[in-house]
Amino acid sequence: MATAALVAGCASRRPGEVADDGSVTVRHVFGETRIPGPPHRVVSAGLTGQDDLLAVGVVPIAVTDWFGGEPYGVWPWAAPKLGGAEPVVLSLADGIAVNEIRALTPDLIVATNAGLDRETYNALSQIAPTVAQSGSYAFFEPWQQQATTIGQAVFKHDEMQRLITDVEQRFTDVADAHPEFAGKRVLLAEGRLEHDGVRPASPAWRTDFLTRMGFAVADAEGPIGRDRLGAVLDGVDVAVWTTESDEERAALLADPEIAKLGERNVFTDKELAGAIAFASPLSYPVVADRLPGLIAAALA
Repeated sequence: MATAALVAGCASRRPGEVADDGSVTVRHVFGETRIPGPPHRVVSAGLTGQDDLLAVGVVPIAVTDWFGGEPYGVWPWAAPKLGGAEPVVLSLADGIAVNEIRALTPDLIVATNAGLDRETYNALSQIAPTVAQSGSYAFFEPWQQQATTIGQAVFKHDEMQRLITDVEQRFTDVADAHPEFAGKRVLLAEGRLEHDGVRPASPAWRTDFLTRMGFAVADAEGPIGRDRLGAVLDGVDVAVWTTESDEERAALLADPEIAKLGERNVFTDKELAGAIAFASPLSYPVVADRLPGLIAAALA
C-alpha cells in the first residue's frame, strides 16, 4: 500500500530535486510526502489544482469542480490542455470524497485548496502519496505557493517556476505599458451585492497582481457595509466587479452609490471573473491580456 512516509537517506536535497532513488519529497503543513517516481494517475482533490497540473502537462484523472459549470470542471483557458481526456468530476460539497478517490486508484493525490485536515490527510495517504497545503491556508493559499507545491509533486519544479516568473512578468509588463496606472486606487470586489454589503477580494494576496500592474489597492478588509460603501467608493479611481452576467451588473448599478462611479465601474464577464478567481499560471494570462484594457478605458 502506498504511504506518505519519508524514507531516511532518500530525501531530495532541495525542494523539487529528484533524489538518487528517483523520488521527490514535498513538504507541507502535515509533514513530508515522498513520491517514488513521476505520477501517471493524479487526482486533483482541491478547487483549483487542475490548472496547475495542466499548466505543466499533467492531465488529472479526476478534478474537483468549483463553480461555473464548465465541462469536466476545467475552464476555457485550460480546456485545450486536456487533449480529449474526460476526467472524473468530484465535489467538495460533502467534504473530500475519500471513497470515490480510492476507487480511482491514483498514484498521487493533490489536496491543496481542499480544506484538508489531518484526519482526512491520513485517510488519503493510505490510498496514495498525498500533498497538502503548505501552511495555514486550508483554502486559497497564495497562488505561487500552491503552484510550487504541485510542480514539485509531479516532478516539474523548474518548469513551474518558469511559468510563475513568466506570469509575474506579464503583469509587470502591463505597468510598463500603462504608466497612467501608477498610483491609481482600485477596488477589486465580488460581482454581487450581499445583505451585508460588498465583499472585496480576499485573501489579501488576490490583489497582488493589481499592485504589480502599478495600482494602489483600496484598503477594504472584510465586507463593506452599505453604511460605508459610499465613502470607500469615493476614495477609489476605479472599481472592478467580478460579475458573471448582465443580471449581476444590473443589480450592482441599481445601487446608487455604485451607480455614482459611472464609467469608473469595470464589470467582468464570466470568463474573466473565473480567471481572476482561479489565480493560476493558466488563468492569470487571461487577466493580464483582458483586464488592463477595461481599466484603461474606465480611467480615460
